[in-house]
Amino acid sequence: SVTNIIDVFVVTRGYYTALTRWLTNKTDVEPQLPTSLDLRTTYADLLENRMISDTVILHPGTFKILFGSRADPSLRATFKVIRPAAAEQTMTNNEAKVKIVDVIRRFFNIDLWEFGETFYFTELASAIHQDLGTDINSVVLVPTSAQNQFGDMFEVQSVEDQLFEVDISTSDIEIVESYTSDNIRQNDPQ
Repeated sequence: SVTNIIDVFVVTRGYYTALTRWLTNKTDVEPQLPTSLDLRTTYADLLENRMISDTVILHPGTFKILFGSRADPSLRATFKVIRPAAAEQTMTNNEAKVKIVDVIRRFFNIDLWEFGETFYFTELASAIHQDLGTDINSVVLVPTSAQNQFGDMFEVQSVEDQLFEVDISTSDIEIVESYTSDNIRQNDPQ
C-alpha cells in the first residue's frame, strides 16, 4: 500500500507572541521552540483527521532573526540613511527613524512570508521609500560583522522551516550626510 509522509511546519501563536515580545524588549526571557511532542499534543485533533495511509510529522517552524544584536553575527546590520536638506524635511531625524523601524516591522509581518522564502533588500528599500517619500533621499543596509562587507546582506536566504523576524530599533538606523567607503564598510579594490 502507498503511504504518504507529510511534514508540516507549525508556528504556534504562543511562541510567536513570546518571540516578538522578546525582540521588542518587553521581556528578557528568550522563548523556547515547542517540541514535536508539544505540537502532537496540541494538534491531536488535526492528526486524527488525516487519511489512514498518511503519516503526519509536525515540526516547529523556526525564525531567522535579522539586523539587531539578537541576530546571528553574520546577519547583523545597520541602516544608513541620507535625508534631504533641513529646509525640505517634514519630520525630525528621530521621527524618520521611528517611521523606518515601523516600515521594517510591517515588511516582515509573518502573514506576508512563506517558509523558505528569500529576503531581498531592494524590496525593503522600496517599501521604506514608498512610505517616507521625500523625507529620505537614500537608504542602504550595512553589515556590522567584520567578515561581511557592503552588499553581503542584499539577499538573505532561509531554509524550508524558517521565516524571517527582525530585531530592530532606532539605534540600528544612522543618519549620514553621504555614503563613503568607511561608513558603508566597502572594501577598497585590491
